[in-house]
Amino acid sequence: MDSERFYLRASAAYGLFWSTIVTVSLVFMVEVARLDPLQMVLVGTVLEGVVFVFEVPTGLLADAVSRRLSVIVGHALTGAGFLMMVAFPAFWMILASQVVWGIGATFISGAYAAWVTDEVGVAASGSLFLRAAQWGQVGSAIGIVASVTLAQVSLQLPIAVGAVGILALSLAMAAWMRETGFKPVPAAGRNTWQAMGATFRAGVREFKIAPVLGVMLAIVLIYGAFSEGLDRLFTPFLLQRVTLPPLGPLKSVAWWGVIAMVSTLASLAATAFARRFVTAAEPGRLTLALGLLTAAIGVAVAAMANVGGFTLVLVFYWLATGLRAARSPLMTNWLNRNLPSHSRATLLSMMSQGDAIGQTLGGPVIGYVAKRLSIALALTGSALLLTPTLALYRLAAAPPRVGLS
Repeated sequence: MDSERFYLRASAAYGLFWSTIVTVSLVFMVEVARLDPLQMVLVGTVLEGVVFVFEVPTGLLADAVSRRLSVIVGHALTGAGFLMMVAFPAFWMILASQVVWGIGATFISGAYAAWVTDEVGVAASGSLFLRAAQWGQVGSAIGIVASVTLAQVSLQLPIAVGAVGILALSLAMAAWMRETGFKPVPAAGRNTWQAMGATFRAGVREFKIAPVLGVMLAIVLIYGAFSEGLDRLFTPFLLQRVTLPPLGPLKSVAWWGVIAMVSTLASLAATAFARRFVTAAEPGRLTLALGLLTAAIGVAVAAMANVGGFTLVLVFYWLATGLRAARSPLMTNWLNRNLPSHSRATLLSMMSQGDAIGQTLGGPVIGYVAKRLSIALALTGSALLLTPTLALYRLAAAPPRVGLS
């Protein structure tokens, strides 16, 4: 299938299956697996630790062997990981499922964006990332409805259905995903480990040649520390701060579907705004947009943590969610523009590894503040973590871009 059409359709399918799983996954861990707060944190720590360890090796494999194959394997492992979790809802099995899912995520992270960029070109990839994000958000909206509907029967059911769907998507990728822009080393002359080592060393040299890559890595690391606080603490914060109103005959889990659905609509609106008003071909404008979005995210989260009332908390949460959705494809495009083609997957994996380090280091600290002081203070601190990135974006805009090849 044409790579652009395939990427859009795969993004919609993955959004559907992913939302079917994650809309209720945290509720499943608490109500079915009976995980306590410490175990919930450990689940996240194991996931980020796995991402940290495997991000660069899987990126190296993608650059040395096949980005297409890496993406297919990653989706298969992701589906398998969630099936493990729902089949045996015990703490030890959930930890094991995070290992499988985490490895799968690293196979996808750098390789998928690198594959798209090589297939359609750097100039076209910026617009495609935004369109794919919108397709994914539409799929996500459908997945939320499916998740809440299935959860009325059983909390295990939406997770199982979504996991099988992701496994089916990996088979569809094997059938219809092509790879024409990437030229791997011929099998007869390939020494994979030597190729991996050479590619990794080339990636490290890029940081020496272009100091702006270090600035970009610092931005990714700080944002990772911020996101871990919001992602882990919003659910307990909402349950602690407000009482969820009844939703007629529906179970209380339906509220998380409502919250996720409005978040998806906010994401669609924000991404449409970004696509219309931010021209990816203008690097200065793109950097400015990322800086402004980051500042707005910080303000929204700080406001959410300090206002009173169910409605205001959700309004600011949805605002932050929409802004984060708009930032994601722009950030992907911004990174791709500054990375050379021959080591793009490796460098993107290094960036993802920086995000994992930020989450691994920032999560326990923010969690400790939440436990000892208050969740609101921890969320406010998370928002303040974003402040240094404003200066870093300004610094990143100053040097010339890395030459692409």
